[in-house]
Amino acid sequence: MVLGSCSLDYSDKTTPADQVPLMVFENLRQTSVKDGKVLYTMESEGSENYPSRKQVMLKRFRFQEYDSLGQSASVGEAESAVIDTGSNDATITGQLKATSEEQGVTLLVVGGLTGGLTWKNDDRILKTLPDTSVSLTKKDGSKIVANAMTLDLGSNKLELEDGIQGLWTPETKHDENASAPVIPPATPPP
Repeated sequence: MVLGSCSLDYSDKTTPADQVPLMVFENLRQTSVKDGKVLYTMESEGSENYPSRKQVMLKRFRFQEYDSLGQSASVGEAESAVIDTGSNDATITGQLKATSEEQGVTLLVVGGLTGGLTWKNDDRILKTLPDTSVSLTKKDGSKIVANAMTLDLGSNKLELEDGIQGLWTPETKHDENASAPVIPPATPPP
């Protein structure tokens, strides 16, 4: 008979405190209310809270935003996000799909492993990270794609850059015969 020995020494294997979540939730549902009105609801399959880093990490989440009358303003879903709990800024990675009910427009952002979006809460600006493609689609079939986007929700201004192509029908109430601008395919770099 052979006897073996085993030693369990954890003295050098301590995990730093900022790497261990204080709270972990599965199937979390959050509702934000201001002045008695629901601003948004959010559900995530997983959530981890890191107070020492001032971060909350969300996995596979869905959200719904409401207007001042309590009607649905937008809905969406994304793969993951890291939210700064001090500023409410966020980095959203992977794929995000969001639909504006009022505008009738769906935004699809494909970030893959390294791309995604940043959200600057105070400025209300959503901007793509490098290696991220975006597409905007309207209910009438209009679609436009690009390799970079900045959306300023404060001024309701959208800027698309790099590799822009598609067909977008403008919103017109006065000129029924207005034609849609055609954006030619981007020429590949030499």
